[in-house]
Amino acid sequence: MLNRILLVLMLLAVPAFCADEAKAIENAERGWAKGVTSNDFALLEQVLANDLTYTHSNGAVDTKASYIGNLKSGKSRYVKIEYGDLKVQQLSKETAITINRAGVTTLVDGKENPMKMTFLHVFKKNGKQWQLVAHQSARLAQ
Repeated sequence: MLNRILLVLMLLAVPAFCADEAKAIENAERGWAKGVTSNDFALLEQVLANDLTYTHSNGAVDTKASYIGNLKSGKSRYVKIEYGDLKVQQLSKETAITINRAGVTTLVDGKENPMKMTFLHVFKKNGKQWQLVAHQSARLAQ
């Protein structure tokens, strides 16, 4: 009887654990958006993995260093990211993806450039921190 009670308690804990992990992954996703829109480089250092591959919608590819460098220099500038549809899928204890659609506004030659985008983000768990290891984006029809 005690074994059954313990089994039930363990099974009840699994959804809470999964929900906590999903929330942590979503927080890392939103941390990326907050970091790039506010130029919070300390936050980006935490959220972006050292082996990041960041593939832009135009095909350009950045590493963590070049991506942050472009933000610091002003070459890249995000004004706003507004999530419309965000899905989190944990693939293993240490790997997850987010798939989302968002309104993204960048600054190009001093002018705001609003776009509808879709992102595929791959996250890996580094200790207790989920970090973005791969980014792929595509523009959607306006």
